[in-house]
Amino acid sequence: MPCRRATNFRRCSPGSIIILVLLAIPFMYYGRILFPDVPDTYGTQLSETGEGNGRNRFQNADNRSRSLSQGESQVHLDRKHIDQENNRGKDRVRNIPLILIVSMMRSGTTFTGEVFRSYPDSLYLFEPMQYLSGNVGHNNITYMNGTQRFYDRTSLHDLHALAIRNLLLCRFHDVPAGVFKSSHFLYHNHLKNFYNCVLGVRGNDTLLGKKCIPMLKQKCERATSFAIKLITVRMEAIAQVMKLLPEMYVIHLVRDPRPALFSQMKVGQVAESNLANASELHCSDLLIDLAVTKQDSCFRQNFHRQRYEDLVRDPLGQFEGLFEFVNLKFHPNVQGRIKQIAMRKGVVRKCLYCSDKGDAMAASLVWRKSAHFSHVTEIQKHCDKVMNELGYISANSSADLKNMNFSLTKF
Repeated sequence: MPCRRATNFRRCSPGSIIILVLLAIPFMYYGRILFPDVPDTYGTQLSETGEGNGRNRFQNADNRSRSLSQGESQVHLDRKHIDQENNRGKDRVRNIPLILIVSMMRSGTTFTGEVFRSYPDSLYLFEPMQYLSGNVGHNNITYMNGTQRFYDRTSLHDLHALAIRNLLLCRFHDVPAGVFKSSHFLYHNHLKNFYNCVLGVRGNDTLLGKKCIPMLKQKCERATSFAIKLITVRMEAIAQVMKLLPEMYVIHLVRDPRPALFSQMKVGQVAESNLANASELHCSDLLIDLAVTKQDSCFRQNFHRQRYEDLVRDPLGQFEGLFEFVNLKFHPNVQGRIKQIAMRKGVVRKCLYCSDKGDAMAASLVWRKSAHFSHVTEIQKHCDKVMNELGYISANSSADLKNMNFSLTKF
């Protein structure tokens, strides 16, 4: 006998009640899919930042459209979580220097990071945020417990901030699994065993968490310093990390946009036909970064802006100042590495992605010999404000550009 009213179970036969229960089960299951922001029982950092359950919910165009609207709400959830962290008090900072080297592409971060990596028993990560930068807004972000989530691009700063904070605190299980699968770990000779482990688990995120992450965590907990180099993370995200980890050090490495953009052209990141747009984007992002560091009070301490041109002009003196800034001894190992990769007079290595420049000062000027003046004027047109603010001088003629006695940097 069917139910007369859905809310009056006393008028239903036992068989009807069983049927109703069976019908309710799939509704409850699909309700979790349609409404993933309902809190689940995953009681880690992931649930606090709005991660849903472990099922892939974005298999077709309609679901992907729905996930975009969820991504927009995710921004609010992540920022609320960060506000809660601030209200509860700052994270307990580890008793070692935590260092972020932040810059734009082709601005000397690989060279600078290599020097910090040479400090005894240090931990150094090379571009760990490229996984998030390349996938947020395009693909699901996966975690080691099987959780998958699609985020809108507007979530990127928040996701960067949380991931960087968790890395610095050795909370690797709370970081997206893809971060640790990057080929950039090939740059870490001191992490070779970890990277071989990652290759060995063949994309199995559960095994990654059980077998490989403990190796990295042990290295992290024993490190004398921890430095991360970042070129895809903007200062809006760094400001959030600084508020959570106020004792962290930030080195903002800046470079003349002309050689930076020519170098991007050389490695195929910028097409000659797109130089105007690339120049405008590069320098507008840099202007925003500069503005954020001036306006946000968190940058009033433990923040240092370093020009690449000053670094290569006096490597030992400038790096000694940087190591003093981050409260690290200017160790003989570090000094030896600087002399090896930056101070071999007259030796200019022609490599695109190496930190060993031979004579770093001479290498930093090579672009002037091969650059077309029309390209230089195009960059200067879009980057004049940045150049003025950072102390770079415009070349007004091809003769100025080719004359190595005419400095394009104010010292």
